[in-house]
Amino acid sequence: MKLKNKTIWITGASSGVGEGMAKVFHREGADIIISARREAELERVKAACTAGPGGVHVLPFDVTDADQRADAAREVLGEFERLDVLVNNAGIGQRSAAVDTLLDVDRKVMEVDYFAPVALTKLVLPRMVEQKHGHLVVTSSVAGKYAVPHHSAYCAAKHALHGYFDTLRVEHFHDNIDVTLLVIAGVTSNVFRHALRGDGSEYGPSNWDSRGGISAEECAERVVTGMLNRDYEIVISIEAALESMRLREKDPRAFVERMAGMAKWMAKPRT
Repeated sequence: MKLKNKTIWITGASSGVGEGMAKVFHREGADIIISARREAELERVKAACTAGPGGVHVLPFDVTDADQRADAAREVLGEFERLDVLVNNAGIGQRSAAVDTLLDVDRKVMEVDYFAPVALTKLVLPRMVEQKHGHLVVTSSVAGKYAVPHHSAYCAAKHALHGYFDTLRVEHFHDNIDVTLLVIAGVTSNVFRHALRGDGSEYGPSNWDSRGGISAEECAERVVTGMLNRDYEIVISIEAALESMRLREKDPRAFVERMAGMAKWMAKPRT
């Protein structure tokens, strides 16, 4: 078992990538703490984690609530002798043109996708420094590497994650703290369904969902491998997104033209 005797805290563990990581990490021997807002869904995920010998601790809280966040960290650090890995996975998407997006929506996306993981990391990082080891895993996206139309706030938050956690890696290099960013695209989840529209409402069902993409558990298996290799970034993506990443490096103008074409397509009425 690749993660035997590891204690791993996963946020956003009630569905999608977080649920996949919970199942795979537990199967690989870890004791896991799973968090999200929806306690009933966390209990469902716990019931599905039956393949490994470790424990599953359900800890519901809202990552954007400072008091709940502090209470959750206090509980984890008080109950567990050590914390080997924090997976900052909780997040929210956005699907609207920048010009049609309220500033409050920009702020909410930044709060969930950037400030919340930074704040939670600040609460547990001193323990990791004290115990002289730790691993911070952060769910990012290809949207953290290049521009994606109708994702302006989401791109901004994910780009910010890279800036912050890349710096943290440097600052704590001699403290034996590893930092791994997950550059993800095309993993099957409900991220599109729950994304915010420009007015702050939920986007809802659409044909943009990642059906036929990479499964959440396959994604988690790749994360395990990357964690063990102490990779700085793990790219887990469908070919179309990888091709765009390569194009941006090779021919930035052609990349912008391709994304502009994508923007026109995304502006059409959804089905």
